[in-house]
Amino acid sequence: MKTPLSWLQLSHEKSRLLIALAGIGFADMLMFIQLGFQAALFDSSVTFHKAVRGDLFLMSPQSDALGFTEPFSQRRLYESAAVEEVESVASIYLDYGSLNNPV
Repeated sequence: MKTPLSWLQLSHEKSRLLIALAGIGFADMLMFIQLGFQAALFDSSVTFHKAVRGDLFLMSPQSDALGFTEPFSQRRLYESAAVEEVESVASIYLDYGSLNNPV
C-alpha cells in the first residue's frame, strides 16, 4: 500500500504543518466571531419590531427611520380609528434620552 504524496508533503516538516493548521484555525475563529457580530447586529435591529404587536403602523412621511421619527397630526389616528375593521388605535412616541452620571 502506497502512502499518498500529499500526506508525505504534509508530514515532512511537522512544525510547518502545525503552524499552517494554527493559521487556518485562527482564520476560522475570526470568521465565526464576525458571523456572531453580524447575527447580534441583525437580532438587535429587529428587537423593537418583534416586541410591538400590530397589523398596521403609521409613520410620518417626513421620518427618515424609526429612531428619527417626526410627529404627525392626531387627526390621522382618529381617521384610522373611524374605519370599522380597526379594533384599537394607540400612539407610540420614541425619542432618545440622555443618561447623566449622578456621581
